[in-house]
Amino acid sequence: MTEQAFMQRAIALALEKMRTNSGGPFGAVIVRNNTIISEGWNEVTSSYDPTAHAEIVASRRACARLGAFNLPDCDIYTSCEPCPMCLGAIYWARPCPCPRQSRQWR
Repeated sequence: MTEQAFMQRAIALALEKMRTNSGGPFGAVIVRNNTIISEGWNEVTSSYDPTAHAEIVASRRACARLGAFNLPDCDIYTSCEPCPMCLGAIYWARPCPCPRQSRQWR
């Protein structure tokens, strides 16, 4: 898959989950070795969890899948620029150098 395809998936998740009332309009995917290993969407209102932002949910799922607390050799693609909480979580998870939001934050 291409970076554009990963971004499109993050955006599609946001729209899909918003339309089904499963969360807010935010999506994220985490990629390792050119394969999506986890997906997340905003679950704040559906799970009654103020920390359940798309990036946090995707990171939790990726870490559980990898059996690790960090995400080396992974890229994160988000449908929107991460908030300060999510940016902090991404920093601590230590994925590849720059989270991707429309390629890289520019």
